[in-house]
Amino acid sequence: MKKIISLLVLFMLVFFVSGCGKKVTLNDIADKFNNSSTVKTYKEYGFDMTASVKDNVLTISSTMGEDKSSIDFKLDGKILSNEKISEEDIMATLILIDSYGQAIGYEDGQLAENLNAFSSEIKNYTLNKEGFEFISGEETSSLKIDISKKIPLIDMDKFYLSVDDFDMIKEIIEDNENGNQSGKLGNIAYNVFVSDEESTIEIGQTDKLSDSAYKSILSALEVMYGKEVSNKFTELYPKFVDEKVTTGPFTIETNYQEEDEDSMFKDTKIVLVTINNSEL
Repeated sequence: MKKIISLLVLFMLVFFVSGCGKKVTLNDIADKFNNSSTVKTYKEYGFDMTASVKDNVLTISSTMGEDKSSIDFKLDGKILSNEKISEEDIMATLILIDSYGQAIGYEDGQLAENLNAFSSEIKNYTLNKEGFEFISGEETSSLKIDISKKIPLIDMDKFYLSVDDFDMIKEIIEDNENGNQSGKLGNIAYNVFVSDEESTIEIGQTDKLSDSAYKSILSALEVMYGKEVSNKFTELYPKFVDEKVTTGPFTIETNYQEEDEDSMFKDTKIVLVTINNSEL
């Protein structure tokens, strides 16, 4: 009898932990849509979006001044879809995707930001495997979501800046000029500055500095100075150090703090690498 009860408890735990204990409905998704932070922000600027449900159709209505539009997503069995999404409806579609993410347990904005960070990865998602399919076309796009599945987040920690990502730095060096390239890739914020005397590589990453941050530094060094210098950095610093250290031409600081509160490096762990060009 005890064995039967234990098996029953185990089954119930697996059932609820796997996310199958709660069936997501169109009303759940519409409710998350109407209460999302993005929709509320747009409304402050006079762009009103509202999701409503009738039968098996979720409709997003948009109003901006005198301009009005709407887009329907039809639920057929467990598949929510629209295969003719216009460019004007992409934003509403992204919010819809995120609203489904909230309905299955993700934070507000988490799923949309995650998928939007790596468009190339989204192309590999399939309806059968991840329960999600987004195909971008020249004139129209299509979306399909299996609302019985939990769309997995992309593991952003495995992505790093490659040599090809530093295209602006390549142009600056080729033109013998000073300048910088900055931006974000997944959970990595970066700013690379090139000058005659001293160059810097600043990498910020949420939560902690991972192997992705380290590999991004090596890519930047390879673009700026070549593979030999990148290898030299690896020899001198096989891993991140906990304090500010200068070895050879490189000064590395892993507890660097940005003074600008509006910086893109806000709420990140920062590593700053300074390269003394005269010592290379």
